[in-house]
Parts: sequence; C-alpha cells; structure tokens
Amino acid sequence: MPIASAKVTSKGQITLPAKLRDQLGIKPGDRLDFERNRDGKVELVARTERFEDLRGVLPYDGPPLTDEDIVEMVRQARSEMGQRVLDGLKRSGK
Repeated sequence: MPIASAKVTSKGQITLPAKLRDQLGIKPGDRLDFERNRDGKVELVARTERFEDLRGVLPYDGPPLTDEDIVEMVRQARSEMGQRVLDGLKRSGK
C-alpha cells in the first residue's frame, strides 16, 4: 500500500505530498535521486546537502572543523574520486 501518491503533470512534474516530504526530511533545494534496485523497482532517495545533516556521521577526534574546512575536504575527495574514475577508464581502454 503506498504511503503517498502524486499526479504527473503534462510537463512530467510532480508535487511531493507534504506528509512524504516531512517523513523523509526533504527540504527546498534538496536533490532527489531515482534509483533502480535489484528487483527492477525504482526507489526515491533524498540527497541533502546541508552540513548539519553530516555532522557526527563519521567518528572524528581532531580539532573542530569550520564549514570552510569541510567544503575543502569534500572538494578534495570529489577531485580524487574523479581521478580514480578517469584512471579506471584509461585502464579499460574506454
């Protein structure tokens, strides 16, 4: 039984019901990913980009980090991940 439903407009848009947004913690500006699982069903995954959602997720016992520190760490991690993808493509000949 669905927890919520929405009608698709002629432009392919939907409005997520408030009850669903509240349950999933979806706020304006959040990104939503649609992922196909192993059963072939599509799942909606909310991707937030707020620091307060990330604080305390990973153990850390160093000095306090500023938001700028975290932004730089994320930028560096994305850069390294992108390089690993490129290296993998080169090795596979693509």
